[in-house]
Order: sequence, then structure tokens, then C-alpha cells
Amino acid sequence: MAETSSPERSPLRLILTALFVVILPLAIGLYAAPRIVPRPQVGVIRLNYEIFGQSAYEITEQLAYARHDPAIKAVVLVINSPGGSAAYSEELYLDVLNTRSEMPVVATVDLLAASGAYYMAAAADEIYAKPTSGVGSIGVIASLPGAVYIEEELLTTGPYKAFGGTRDGSVRQIERAKFAFLEAIRNGRGDRLKADDDFLSRAEIFTGVQALELGLIDGLIANEEVERRAAELAGVSSYDVVELYPLVFGDETQTAAYNYQPPPIDAQKLWAPPVNLPPGMYYRLVELPANR
Repeated sequence: MAETSSPERSPLRLILTALFVVILPLAIGLYAAPRIVPRPQVGVIRLNYEIFGQSAYEITEQLAYARHDPAIKAVVLVINSPGGSAAYSEELYLDVLNTRSEMPVVATVDLLAASGAYYMAAAADEIYAKPTSGVGSIGVIASLPGAVYIEEELLTTGPYKAFGGTRDGSVRQIERAKFAFLEAIRNGRGDRLKADDDFLSRAEIFTGVQALELGLIDGLIANEEVERRAAELAGVSSYDVVELYPLVFGDETQTAAYNYQPPPIDAQKLWAPPVNLPPGMYYRLVELPANR
């Protein structure tokens, strides 16, 4: 007499059990994993302008986005800037330091990272450039207050209320700002820095090759290699590269972030001396005529 198959050993039951216990959860996991744990990303932030209120705001907002988005594992700063406002340059330096405490930040110089723009870059884990990039101009520019005078119709509660201070006091303030700049570079570059303060205080602009010899940068590589280096520092081998500007601010002409194209760089404007600057201190490259 033939034995009937036990329900516990039925092939159909085993197949259904495997389907619901193994295959179905695996399929759901494969579908949900990218949505729960997003693919790692390297975020690109571009500074293509002078450093003032608007440009500093755009950079700090993108850095904040990178810190709060779990998909962003590293940041690449692409710099094309002659510097700008001392206060805003210092703000960017501190914000890059803040971001660096949470993820790798790597800076790369296309055409120019001068003065306040290099100040910001000094906070990154590593800095790269092209052989003919412009790097440096480490120093401060400021307008001195005018001569003190007495105005009979003007009442102030202090002798320098209308003038901001003395001219020699302004000189001391500029020197303090310069030493703060140098200290930031020493802290950021550490043992990699080969130049002393006296040499850097000359505020020269160096090529990428010279900057590498002086320890102001870590190498001469293309931006794509910089992105790979940032991913390597973050410990990820499979990742996407995303432009953070359209993710943070949107874009009128490109709806998808992966189609975003940064605005072209106006090299002539980038190197042009500043005009009509409001009074204050600036970490800003200013090229003087050769005969001066």
C-alpha cells in the first residue's frame, strides 16, 4: 500500500515556505534598502565669486545641508575666488571646520584661491590645485579712518565715536587679523607647511607648483581625482557625486540635480581689482601695477 505524503513534507508547502520566509523578505529588503539607507554621495560645493554676504550665505547653507543629509559622506570645495570680506571669510573657515568634524572636506583650486578664499580652504582636510592655479595672497587689506576733527554741531559720547578709532589703532587691528590668518594656516596645514610666517606675510600669489613646494596644498590633481580622494577619506568605494547648490536652492533652468551645470567662470572679473568696497577689513587679492 503506497504511503501518502505528509503535509509537513509536501514539496508545494516547502516552496511556499521558502517563498514567504526567504525570497519575499529578500525582495522587499532589496527594494527598500536604497530608500532606507541611501547610496553614499560626495557633495560638491562651488565658490565662484568674491566672498561677501550672499556668497558666504550660499556656502554655509550648502555645508549645513551636507551635515544634515545622511547620504552625504564627504564634501569637495571647488574654489575660484579672490577672497573678500574678512568677517565672512572667517565665518566660512569656521563653518568648514565644523563640517570637517563630521565628514571629510577636501578643497580644490581651479583658477584662483587667494586671500580669504585660501583662508577658507585651510580648514579642509586636504587641498589640491592645478599646476598653474593661483594660490596664496595671505594678508589683509583695510581702509584707515580719516583724520580726527572736532565738529561743533556733532555730539558724541566718546572721542572716536564718529571715526571708529585712531589710525595707529587700525594698523594694530590689521596686524591682529593677519596673525589670525597665519595661525589658521598653521593649524590647518600642520607639519605639511614648509614656509614660515615672514615669507607668507609677503602676501605673494603662487602657482600650484610653488604652493605644493611650500606645503600650501597637498597635490596637483584634477577635480575628478579630488572627488575620489574625498570618497576614500570617507571610506566609501561606491558613491554618487552630487552638486549641492541645486539641492539646496533649486534651479530655474534645470529641474534635476544631476543635470545642473554651474555658471561659467569670468576669469577676467575674477582677477580684476575690487572697486567701491565699503570700509572694513578684507582678505582679498589686489594686483598692483608693475611700476608701483
